[in-house]
Amino acid sequence: MWVSELSLREFRNHQSTDLTLQPGVTVFVGSNGQGKTNLVEALGYLSNLSSHRVSSDKALVREGEPTATIRATIHHQNRSVSLALALNAKGSNRAKLNGQTVAVGELLGWLRVVLFTPEDLSIVRGEPGARRKYLDEAVMQLHPRMHTVFADFDKVIRQRNALLKSSRSMSREQLAGNLESWNESLVALATEITLERHSVLAEITSPIRAAYDTIASGHQVEVTLHSSEPLPTERSELSVHYVDQLMRRQAEEIDRGMTLVGPHRDDVMITLNGLPSRTHSSHGEAWSLALSLRLGLAQAYRMDSASGDPVMVLDDVFAELDASRRQTLQRLVSDYEQVLVTAAVREDIPDGFSTQWFAVSAGVVSSDG
Repeated sequence: MWVSELSLREFRNHQSTDLTLQPGVTVFVGSNGQGKTNLVEALGYLSNLSSHRVSSDKALVREGEPTATIRATIHHQNRSVSLALALNAKGSNRAKLNGQTVAVGELLGWLRVVLFTPEDLSIVRGEPGARRKYLDEAVMQLHPRMHTVFADFDKVIRQRNALLKSSRSMSREQLAGNLESWNESLVALATEITLERHSVLAEITSPIRAAYDTIASGHQVEVTLHSSEPLPTERSELSVHYVDQLMRRQAEEIDRGMTLVGPHRDDVMITLNGLPSRTHSSHGEAWSLALSLRLGLAQAYRMDSASGDPVMVLDDVFAELDASRRQTLQRLVSDYEQVLVTAAVREDIPDGFSTQWFAVSAGVVSSDG
């Protein structure tokens, strides 16, 4: 898989950018704040329907404009597909697939991007939300139908939380009755999400271990789903688990005014030699794990997809790595069909790595030799 055309209108600081790209390695060079990361962020959004940098789409729309658009042409062998997405500062986003209007969620799966960023260190060392996002993006890439499930779950949590916060205006009996209908939806959606998380973790853990062994051999890596209580892996048992949890924690939820049961409260436990990597990994080990998590995803996508390799994006990553890890990362991604790299200076890029160069300055992209 590779991207041949990328067009941005009013996206971040790119007022009007049109790029023609080739397979192989392409590097975008520019000082911080000039717009090079915005280019790969746009591709990441088309792939995951979310930004790796911000939670609000409004931040992606150029100041003073109502809409930003991203268009891309994707190729695999003799097949090509055109994706287009309009991001609105207010209101719902809109999507087109080969010129035909479709639901935004239908864009998932057509473009697979594996994005390496300096922020990936937060997957290893940060809060649970970063690890959940990493896993859930993988779930939606491997099973695009799950985009709707996650969206429905988010709506249920918002509605249920609103009901819990308004509990002071009604009796506990009335509140319990109102919660019952939301509980049924929560259990069904939570069960589906947790089962898919288990399934995808089983699929990507072996490639993650293999990647880490290549980068820093001699360590045992485990990646598991972690909850306050053990989570069953069978559908019927898992549903009963959530029902029981909701009953047992209902009083606490009412007191705190928030939903305390469900996959939005879980974590992804990453261990190195049996110890939590968040607290027991050196800086070098944490970086090796972060790279391995992305490389494991790439390998899982490659094995799963009939559309070929994912597009590999390395956003200012080489500047964060020592010489040994730079060479290892270069070797591990070189055989992918298309690799897009950003860097502040040319010297950050290993010699002989790139086949195409662009300079980025104030949202304007030009050929750079």
